Formats: sequence, structure tokens, C-alpha cells
Amino acid sequence: MAIAKNKNGQIDVQFHWIFIILIGAIILSFFVGLSVWYKNTQEQKNTANIVVALDSVLDTAKESPKTARTTTIPDITLSFTCSSDECNDYGCASAFSGGGISHGTETEILFSLKELSGNDLITWALEWKLPYTISNFLYVTTDNVRYIFVYDEEHKELAYAVTSLLAENDYLTKETIKIEEPSDFAIIDKNDNFVRIVAFLDSDSLSETTVETALGENSANNKKWDIIYVDGSEESGTIYFSEESVSVSYAGLPLLLGAIFSADRDFYMCNVKKAALQGKVVSAVYLERTKALYDAVSAVPEKSYCSYYYGQDVQEAITTIMENVDILLSNSIAFSSAVQELMDNNNYAVIKNCPRVY
Repeated sequence: MAIAKNKNGQIDVQFHWIFIILIGAIILSFFVGLSVWYKNTQEQKNTANIVVALDSVLDTAKESPKTARTTTIPDITLSFTCSSDECNDYGCASAFSGGGISHGTETEILFSLKELSGNDLITWALEWKLPYTISNFLYVTTDNVRYIFVYDEEHKELAYAVTSLLAENDYLTKETIKIEEPSDFAIIDKNDNFVRIVAFLDSDSLSETTVETALGENSANNKKWDIIYVDGSEESGTIYFSEESVSVSYAGLPLLLGAIFSADRDFYMCNVKKAALQGKVVSAVYLERTKALYDAVSAVPEKSYCSYYYGQDVQEAITTIMENVDILLSNSIAFSSAVQELMDNNNYAVIKNCPRVY
């Protein structure tokens, strides 16, 4: 009988400790879950604040052309999207986001990789003119992206023009390499998140095996590097993304730089479409301004001589730009003569003390 009581007592004690352990585990799980929830909530809140602050940073950068800026941010991944297949008369479907918080950029012409991470966000803006200002292009990257510019003697003029312009941005991680032959190209791994090689060379002339040996092989989930080939002049030319079968065009260095900062052909073309849409709107405004100036000076005898600078030829030049800006989407610029005519006309109008067209 005493043995049975002892056994029952032992069972009670064991059950008691099991109960305490279970209750303790439940309480611990509760507080661990609460801690994780709080941490995730705070991270999401911080990310939301970053995205809101980033919108202000991008607006400030866009309003200050040729001024490079760097902004310290927490080490989170920012995502950028832009779909060239989802455009209308207003803009194209695009946004930047972080931690599930998104901000639309349907009308903003913003060139970047699809994902950026790092502590130093670099922003830069340039004006795009045809010849009047169409828009300010915004370029976004981080200190974890390295840009390598490689060229040969045959392509040195355009390479010099691009690298000289980029020299104004001290924050970019960049280097320039001149080679005699494509086989001379060599590269070393510096633990960058991504390396963009910009080749002012004949298309497909660099050895991708050489790059893979140094930087590693690209995969669907981990793209470490790529190559774009450029051929042309400061005014216009073609760009070939090594992973794409079709080349694209640029008109002016700001658009060429857009390709250099863009994730791929589609991202670039999406922003080119935005630029073309804005080009049509701005050109229409200047066309109406030119017509109004023509009527205004024609009505004032002592200023009637100025009507020459707003006449049919000038109006047709603006119309040519407005109607053909879409050519940027598929071919090299085809209205350089119209642009030059407007530039010359503006200069002569100033000399003759007449209002400028733009």
C-alpha cells in the first residue's frame, strides 16, 4: 500500500513539472512571437519611412541637374520596376519599393537596376534637350555597384565624352580601361554586389568566359555582372545589351547614360517611352508659343521683323520633333537637322533683340 502511494506521489510530481514546463514553453513562445512581431513591425515602419524619405530625395535630385548626391540609408534592398508594355498617354507602369511599401513613378524618368542595396544611395540628374528641355532624367545607384568602361582607339571619342561627363559624379564606383584588342581585357573581383561593363567596342567582342572566371557565373537568382555595347556619337547611336537579341537607340548623352544605369533593355525602353510622351507635350507647348509670338510681333510694326524667327520654317521644325520623337523607340534620331535649325534660330533671335522661342 505504501509503495502504491509513493508511485502516485511520484506521478503527481512528474505531472506537476510537465505542467510547469508546458506553461513555461507557452509563455516563452508568446513573448518570442511578440518580440518577432514587434521587430517586423518596426522594420516595416522604418522601411516605410525610408521609402517616403527616398521620394523626397529623388525629387530634390531631379530638381538639381548635374548635381550628384549621396544619401546614407539602412542596409535594405530597394526594388525598381518599369514595364514598357504597360504605357498609356499619361506614362508607364513603374514604381520603387522596399519592405512591401511601394511608391509609383508613372511619369518619372528614372534609370536604375531592378534591385539596389547598400548604405550609400547615389542620385544624379541631367537635362534632356531637343533642343528645348524635355525633362530631367534621374539616375539612381549605390556604392555597391561598379561601372567599368572599356574602349579601344576606334571608339575613344564617345568613350571620352561619356567618362568626362561621369567624372562630375565623384560618388560612383567606376573605372576606365583602354585596350588594344578585346583579348587584352582583364577584370578582378572586388566583392561588388553587381558589375556593369560598358564596352565601347564591336558587339560581342569581349570574352564572357574571362568575366565569369573573375566574377563568377550568373544565375537566374543571382546576377553578378553584365555587358552592354555602345556604338555611335554624342548625338546618337545604338546600345546592345549582351543578353538581348535586339539593339536600342539613344539620342544625346543623357539617354545613353540612361542605358548605362538601366537594369536591362525593357527597363530602358520603358523610360524612353516616358521621355517620348513628355517630348510630345513639351513640343506642343513650344509650337503654340511660337505661333503666339509670330502673331504678337506681326501686330507691332517696329517688331515685325522678328516674325521671321517664328515663321513657317520654325514651326515646321518644332512639328517635326513633336511628330518624330517616337523614332527614339526604334531607330537613331532622325530629326537632328530640325534640332540644329531651332538652335541657330534661337541664337539669331537673341542677336536681333527678339524674344527666343525657348
